[in-house]
Amino acid sequence: MNILLAFKAEPDLGMLSEVDWQAAARECRGPDAALMRVMMGSDEQGAAELMLQAKERYPQLGLSAVTIGDERALPLLRHLAALGFERRTLITARQDLRFDPAFVAQQIAFQAQEAQSGLVLLGSESSEGQNGQTGWLLAELLGWPCLSGVTEFTPGENGVMVQCEERSRRGRWQLDRPAVLIVRNRGQMALRVPGMRARLAAAKAEVIQCHPHDVKTSSPCCTALVRTLFRRAGERIDGNSAADKACRLWQEYLGKRMMP
Repeated sequence: MNILLAFKAEPDLGMLSEVDWQAAARECRGPDAALMRVMMGSDEQGAAELMLQAKERYPQLGLSAVTIGDERALPLLRHLAALGFERRTLITARQDLRFDPAFVAQQIAFQAQEAQSGLVLLGSESSEGQNGQTGWLLAELLGWPCLSGVTEFTPGENGVMVQCEERSRRGRWQLDRPAVLIVRNRGQMALRVPGMRARLAAAKAEVIQCHPHDVKTSSPCCTALVRTLFRRAGERIDGNSAADKACRLWQEYLGKRMMP
């Protein structure tokens, strides 16, 4: 059985400073991510680790990975090659696809059919679009069942056993047909790091580069950027010295709360 990992090579927004965010908000445009390094999201790293664990138990599994973006995603695909992914595909697209999950889902569907995949694993949402629609749209296009909140899956002779965890419940599902699995990583899964020998061997690993298939979808554009600040409510204590501030803190706040 072939398993396909579909991940997004998204810019590392943690590299932006407070000044960069404020300037982008004033000019009503998104921050320029052209010079940022790209990375895999936490959910997608967890999905890749689940695939590697499954291959350790069943070496006959075939692992593939696909992403949509530019040449900055090549190191990520070669990193997966060093971990044991046999097929790596980069769909080259320079347009802004953050808010077009239908187009992305159609491109992944083409790749899943071409690779004859029995499972497709995705992350629940990216740090940019946060729409959470791609996996469900992909399942609709393929006509496959879709499970969300996946934290574990085990292939076997009779199909695939999938464990899903939501906030208040945990479920186990037995699948006997192809499916789309949306992985949710709450910090319990970390993608392993390949050894130096494997990394050197995969430094020039082949990556299939292709153009997107022509599909008819609307491509909405981001016209404005608004940053929402979440700060704790508080009150500033002023005084002539640190002792005065400490006295005010006790008399006006702490003392009243601690008195019986």
